[in-house]
Amino acid sequence: MFREYVADKPGIFLPSVEIQEHPQKGYICVATADIASGTLIERCPTIKFAAKALLELEQLFGGRTILHDYNYGYNKAGFSYFAMGYGGIYSHANEPNARWYIEHHDNGRETVNIKAIKNIAKGEEITHRYVSLSRLEKLWFDPVD
Repeated sequence: MFREYVADKPGIFLPSVEIQEHPQKGYICVATADIASGTLIERCPTIKFAAKALLELEQLFGGRTILHDYNYGYNKAGFSYFAMGYGGIYSHANEPNARWYIEHHDNGRETVNIKAIKNIAKGEEITHRYVSLSRLEKLWFDPVD
């Protein structure tokens, strides 16, 4: 059933990405073909939630939870998103080869889109920046390049 759903919805998952294990990073997304700059790599379905829910969970559990590591952005209305698909696997890089952005659709749903901002060679890891350049000191881990 899932394969039929994906076949009817081109652009949700693209065949040019695979998951591999990395000795320091865990799982990473790797290009299985050359990807040109400007190419939409993945359109990730999302789970939308009130951003304050993360703060409430931190208070409830006495500190930061793993959910914090996997949410995408806060919008002006106070919502954040968990990306499905490979959205939670793309690694951070200070000099990424892709970027993420939220796309709002006519049906009221949002997707986290991953788009190449540089040419990405077959076999190269696909990365994006988790935070803006002005907030790199707020990263909760030491990046591995």
